[in-house]
Amino acid sequence: MESPSTAISTLDQRYKYALSLLVEQKYTIAVKEFESIISTAPDSEYAEASQINIGWAYFLNSDYKRALKAYEKVLQKYPGTKRTEEILRREYQVGVAQMDTNEEAAIGVFEKIIEKHHLGPIASDAQVKIADCYFKLGQYEEALDAYEKFLENYPKSEWVPYVQYQIPLSKVHHEKQQERNYGLLISAREGFEEYLVSNPQGIHAEDAKRIIEEIRIIEAEREFNIGEFYLRVKKPASAAMYFEYVKADFPDTIWAERANEKIEFLRMIEAIK
Repeated sequence: MESPSTAISTLDQRYKYALSLLVEQKYTIAVKEFESIISTAPDSEYAEASQINIGWAYFLNSDYKRALKAYEKVLQKYPGTKRTEEILRREYQVGVAQMDTNEEAAIGVFEKIIEKHHLGPIASDAQVKIADCYFKLGQYEEALDAYEKFLENYPKSEWVPYVQYQIPLSKVHHEKQQERNYGLLISAREGFEEYLVSNPQGIHAEDAKRIIEEIRIIEAEREFNIGEFYLRVKKPASAAMYFEYVKADFPDTIWAERANEKIEFLRMIEAIK
């Protein structure tokens, strides 16, 4: 049997037929039709568009590896094409889709997009997604580096508030992977506080406030435990200093209540004035 395309005489008709196959989700046949157009008229206006649509067909069919190869072929075969930005956006779509199943592959896609057009309209988006991929992978140190690189390279991007929140959040998660790292926690708290100053009505404002309070409780517990240590080594004055600090700086925590109890006890036994 003849393919329906053999009954179509013009390139425009053949191209529209191939597009109709995409709409009908007949991706394999569509790819063959687009390849036939390229083979028949490699220098026509339809050849470049057909190569792009081959990538789109593979993308719609969730064959991301072949989709990327098809898009890369466009950039190689038509260097300086006016459709470069469109192709990079399509590659970006592939990277986003891969984030659900293969973050490492997605990182590679986003890095190539930035390499090709560092100041392009989607370069900042790609840098954020690189950081997000590392975050999803639980590689929080790498995520921090990527988020901070974003702020350095794209300080005017609309993504800035999101990244300002993600940086301290990455520090919190990174701290949980280690033995208690109070310096990292304090840095995270300060980061959330900076986020709230810049984005008091931001979508992450309530989460930032909640995490700040959680960190403050951890800080209060740490200072209280230092006071306990000084009690054990029979240095009540030093212990009282830490308990007073807990009362003053963390007044709304349970540790402030316990610190007050310790101070009252030390005064009762006349260990301190």
